[in-house]
Amino acid sequence: MRIKSFTIVMLAFLAVGCTTLPVQNRRLETPPQNDGYRFQTIAPGPDNSDSLLVFLTFSGGGTRAASFAYGVLEKLRDTEIVWEGQSCRLLDEVDVISSVSGGSLPAAYYGVFGERLFDDFPEKVLYRNIQGNLIKRLFGLVNIPKLLSPTYGRTDLMADSFNREIYEYRSFGDMVDKNQRPFILINATDMSQGSRFTFTQHQFDLLDSDLNEYPISHAVAASAAFPGLLTPMTLRNYPKDENASTPPWIEAGLAARETNRAAYKRAVEQQSYLLPGRPYIHLVDGGVSDNLGLLPVFEFLTQTLEGKGNNSGFNTEKVRKVVIIVVNAARSSERDWDITQQVLGLVPVLSAATSIPIGNFSEAELAYLNSFVQQREKQRQIREKVAALLGRETLEKELPELAGAGIAYHAVEVEFDRIDDPEERKALNDCPTAFKLSREQVDLLRRSAGNILDGHPEFQRLLHELK
Repeated sequence: MRIKSFTIVMLAFLAVGCTTLPVQNRRLETPPQNDGYRFQTIAPGPDNSDSLLVFLTFSGGGTRAASFAYGVLEKLRDTEIVWEGQSCRLLDEVDVISSVSGGSLPAAYYGVFGERLFDDFPEKVLYRNIQGNLIKRLFGLVNIPKLLSPTYGRTDLMADSFNREIYEYRSFGDMVDKNQRPFILINATDMSQGSRFTFTQHQFDLLDSDLNEYPISHAVAASAAFPGLLTPMTLRNYPKDENASTPPWIEAGLAARETNRAAYKRAVEQQSYLLPGRPYIHLVDGGVSDNLGLLPVFEFLTQTLEGKGNNSGFNTEKVRKVVIIVVNAARSSERDWDITQQVLGLVPVLSAATSIPIGNFSEAELAYLNSFVQQREKQRQIREKVAALLGRETLEKELPELAGAGIAYHAVEVEFDRIDDPEERKALNDCPTAFKLSREQVDLLRRSAGNILDGHPEFQRLLHELK
């Protein structure tokens, strides 16, 4: 009798598991329009000017990254500036936040709830054992049927938990209704292509899908779905009308193979969503493709993809100053592999195989950022000298290629290596890549982020110009 009862219970579990479906992105009811969650549809706040453009990028790194990014937001909130004769906080001028993995937690929360971030986010998220709670749910009887489903994974479970306990069932439509910058770019990685996937309506247009009803929590979970530990997040890529045409901005990118390799590569990646054979898109941690979240900022500033992209709405005629603050919570841990002759085991080899390429790519991004800013600064200096010799009217008429070179750029990287105290720097590097930190570690990360900005020469030069 007991065996029969047990068999019935297990069959019931299997039946429920087979019918459990994750949250699915819905199809667009009408062809893509210039609405939804796009940069050009989100208005500046009351103290946000069009002439000062501020980008923040939040790296991956679990709660360590979330705490470090939160500390930067606190510092910008407490930093008073004067721009165009008006006093405001530097935080009020933030236009775009591009985030990855753990950094997506505070970015999305600020995008949805605004200033409430400073009231409840630490207790609600940073001081919470997210990792332990997820493990408990994985082994909870109520969730076993769900996890038996072939379409419901561990990341879906984490997303459902985020939905209830952190983001309170908010969707991207709520951020559209809020209609106030900053514009939040939550980044994941398309597992099949290894390319960046950003949760904007611009991206969802290619899936013929409506981002408005998609939960914020599921985008954050996809951004943090570390391969192996968590399962990919799956999106539906709906079949396209056979008469549908390729968007002009993709066609332009495909035609630029010889003249603009970045635009061509991105166009090929984006075109893949329009071609048959990809009905489902599987997303993993955004750090796999870009652990700093800098690629969308480069696209935005260089106008890599013209047209209906995230960069639409960036008016070079109005912008006078661009600020890019990169919050990099990567650890610079020391390895002891070279002191032994023994064959290294699987764990250190896999760790090196995953972390070293990501770190190298991040360093290349930062080098490109510095080169980009230096080049733009030289162009600005040349423009000013030519204008002094010929006059601004003649400059604009005879040298239109220098018309957008009058923008001043500032790049500020917030990283652990900028801490002078070796003990504090070691304590920061000892914070693991996990969704569980002690209260003392969280507070150290928050405090250190502000201290780094206080001692950063480029940030102080920026503040001098803004006062």
